[in-house]
Amino acid sequence: MNYCWARFFACAALASLSLGCGDNPPPRTAATAPPKSEASPVSDSAAQVQAAAEPGGAVEVQIRDYDAIARLIDSKRGKVVVMDCWSTWCQPCMKEFHNLVELHQQYGPEKLACISLSFNYEGAKRETPEEHRDEVLRFLREQGATFDNLIASVPAEDLYKLLEFKTASVPAVFVYNQQGELARQFSGEVSYDEVRKLVGELLPGKTKDSE
Repeated sequence: MNYCWARFFACAALASLSLGCGDNPPPRTAATAPPKSEASPVSDSAAQVQAAAEPGGAVEVQIRDYDAIARLIDSKRGKVVVMDCWSTWCQPCMKEFHNLVELHQQYGPEKLACISLSFNYEGAKRETPEEHRDEVLRFLREQGATFDNLIASVPAEDLYKLLEFKTASVPAVFVYNQQGELARQFSGEVSYDEVRKLVGELLPGKTKDSE
């Protein structure tokens, strides 16, 4: 009888320990942890400014402020730059986005620098740029966007003014020449046929297929 009671108490103790562990939440990983501070600014050190991804490479997205966006564009001197301003709440933006990917594939990163700039962050109370990362990255991966992808850490309304948008709304496409000068801004319902034409004028006979 003593042996049976000893086994009963031992089993009960083990069961209690097992149930206690099951109630604990799983530890946070880097992918699911929230931002350290909703109010803290995003760091833009030089180490964070990365070169454009090669075709077929990984699809990544970085959070950058206006100054870092301007530095990235300036770092592409010697290439034509096409920067597509978009958002996941903008259906025309998402519908036309594949054209940016096709331009990247057509010319290659040696001649053409493609940049996607997400305007998802609007600066609402308690909103952070980081909370948009997963949604933006999911779409970019679906598109195969293996170039520089940015989420602005500046509220959209402020960024419209800083970039001197013709109309305070996305979609918009900015094309810069090899000297880093703005060649043209396409606003509203962007026609990528016109964007392709301008890129062709700036890079005559420079497609990957022509080499």
